Amino acid sequence: MKLISAIVCTTAAMGTSLLLPTVASATDVHCTSERGSDITVIDGRTGCRAASDTHGRASSAGYDGIGYANATAGADAYGIGAAGGIGASEGMGGIPIAIGIGADALALTSIADTRQGDNGSRLVAVSIAFDGSRAGVETTNSAVVCLGTAAFAWNSATGATCLATPFGRWQTPTSD
Repeated sequence: MKLISAIVCTTAAMGTSLLLPTVASATDVHCTSERGSDITVIDGRTGCRAASDTHGRASSAGYDGIGYANATAGADAYGIGAAGGIGASEGMGGIPIAIGIGADALALTSIADTRQGDNGSRLVAVSIAFDGSRAGVETTNSAVVCLGTAAFAWNSATGATCLATPFGRWQTPTSD
């Protein structure tokens, strides 16, 4: 009898957990800016800001983190922060992307694309950081930086790339 009761209780608990909606613990906010708008949303410890001039487009999101994007001179900027991380991107032209995931993670991408219109190509720069690591790209001095145990950064203009893992840090030479 006890075995049957255990089976019935377990089945009821599993069925209830699958059928009833659950409360999500993550707070998420989204910001999008076009044509000169500036949007900021803050909800507790989660936030985002997206700002642009009349020609830029910025999108940011925070999923229990902070996302920031600033786009000018035709840039498409993206910043995402999740699980306590910060992703901040700013661009004058080009496509800057920054993603910070995990407690104390910081990803920062800052680009200035002066090549607008050259064969339709656009400068792309990406930085991704996880759990306490730092990743950054700055195109004005062709720098890519990876610190910590989980970071990646890439600059499409120079090919400069870095990767930080628990096993070491690797960086490619720049081709200015």
